[in-house]
Amino acid sequence: MSSDAEVSTSGVVRSNSEENNEFQLRRRRIAEVFQNAYGQEFAALSKLPPEELERRIEEIRKSEDESGPPQSPFNLHTLFWILATVGLCYFTDFLPSIQNNDNVNRAWLYTGFGFIGTNIIIGFYLIVVCSWIRKIDDWEQHAPTAIPIATAFFMMGGLSMNVALWPVYGLLTPVFLFTIFMGFIVSVGMIPNFNIS
Repeated sequence: MSSDAEVSTSGVVRSNSEENNEFQLRRRRIAEVFQNAYGQEFAALSKLPPEELERRIEEIRKSEDESGPPQSPFNLHTLFWILATVGLCYFTDFLPSIQNNDNVNRAWLYTGFGFIGTNIIIGFYLIVVCSWIRKIDDWEQHAPTAIPIATAFFMMGGLSMNVALWPVYGLLTPVFLFTIFMGFIVSVGMIPNFNIS
């Protein structure tokens, strides 16, 4: 068997060129579906003279500006999650029990803190450094692996925290952690967007 051939899961030998042809065929099918769905609109826009095209773009921008400012992050949904998190931490003695309860699995707890901390560092880099300081809006182009890594670390951190706190809270552990997560997310969403010049 040559080095450019691979055995698929069904045992059929396929060459890399066959896989490339299959990939190209899939791309063409996707392009055809897209062309059928939106092709007429793009064809109509491409036939317009440049002045008419600019006028249409300006109309779209004006309609977006007239739609009003973005909605405020201060609403009942946000208030609910913040109050739920504060109430949970207060009435269940969540933070003191993490610090003092001997049933907490410390190895899993610290592992979870490490994963979540790394996730927060990646978020800080993308939001503060890339968006605010460097003015980079396309994170996926600038750091294509940052979001998948942050997602994986968040999932592993959440799992680690569940394992660590399960001996203390049992079945309520995922509910408590989800409530704290939502309180954190809506609180971060209330931070104003600072444009550092």
